[in-house]
Amino acid sequence: MTDHRQFGDLLAYPLRSGVTVAAANRGSGIKMLNMGELFRYPWIPATEMARVKIAAYDPERVLLQPGDLMFARRSLTLEGAGKCSIVKEIEEPTTWESSIIRARLDREVAHPLYYFYYFRSQIGRRSVETIVEQVAAAGIRLSELRSLRVPVPGLREQLAVAEVLGALDDKIAANTKLAGSVDEYLAAVILRHLKAGLQEVVPLSHIADINAESVKPSLENSLRYIDIASVSVGRFDFPAVSAWTEAPSRARRRVCKGDTLWSTVRPNRRSHALNLSDDPLLVGSTGLAVVSPRETGFAYLYQVTKLPHFTTYLEGAAEGSAYPAVRADRFGTAPVPLLPKADRDAFELVAAPLREHSASLDDENRTLAEVRDALLPQLMSGKIQVKDAGKMVEEVL
Repeated sequence: MTDHRQFGDLLAYPLRSGVTVAAANRGSGIKMLNMGELFRYPWIPATEMARVKIAAYDPERVLLQPGDLMFARRSLTLEGAGKCSIVKEIEEPTTWESSIIRARLDREVAHPLYYFYYFRSQIGRRSVETIVEQVAAAGIRLSELRSLRVPVPGLREQLAVAEVLGALDDKIAANTKLAGSVDEYLAAVILRHLKAGLQEVVPLSHIADINAESVKPSLENSLRYIDIASVSVGRFDFPAVSAWTEAPSRARRRVCKGDTLWSTVRPNRRSHALNLSDDPLLVGSTGLAVVSPRETGFAYLYQVTKLPHFTTYLEGAAEGSAYPAVRADRFGTAPVPLLPKADRDAFELVAAPLREHSASLDDENRTLAEVRDALLPQLMSGKIQVKDAGKMVEEVL
């Protein structure tokens, strides 16, 4: 039977909240991990962060190391309070803000990756929610996190669980990095074409249709409803199949293979995606502009709507105060560069297969994440043995 101990007994260094820095000391200095990075990255990379100046300090007290567990000390929602991420990479001195708690484990008794997965599991999350206090906002106290009782299997078993689940996350990370390389490469290719100065500038409606096909609810049919919230950073989450009767009234836009999706509400560089699925059930929210290629290939159309000046135009065209949105006709007037046909064809010849490959990597990541999320609670509860989980992982890698 697995032993249980207080979380504080597993620490190599006491739990610490981060630093509070005056406005005058912000903008330069060392990196500081903020809540934005904590909520964006389960595995916190060596990414760009805010910078702060800190006077003479004890590195052990105020700097992060790979393997540190980071907990959201407070949040506007119950789900966010106590959220756990793990520091994956540190390339330069990095501290963290006061709304975050750092837990540095004693690696002779506790493997950081095992406890990262534990706190991501349903069991771990339920345990954290027992210490969440909710008044104006939700939050956890250091003292109660320290006293939280957690399972402490043998170190060898912890490592085995971490390796099984980590293999899936490592593959997901590798696929994501490769897809990011495709993005960077194609952005450089289109920029090289544009620097040649051979393009004309035309309205988006000159090369694409906006919201070309509306659909009506049907009692007999099913759909996959894409909401605004599921579209982000060049991708979207595929929803489950549901009946039309369960769909919100906003489900009105037909989404076809090759269509580019853009959020009409608060448009920015994180609210667009390319659909390369041939799923006939895909239907988008009326809060999405569905941009369908007409005079160009899908890869070219997607690339020119990712250009900074396109985003700037949308942000300027948004109307309203609480939820600024862009009308469909304003999407149509957005200026986009149109290269000569020979250059567009040359770009498409290179870009289209790369975009298709990126889409296949995204599909693989969905499968890997589903396997990981299915195994996680079973491993943490002991319902499945590590060796059996390992065989399942080998089958999908």
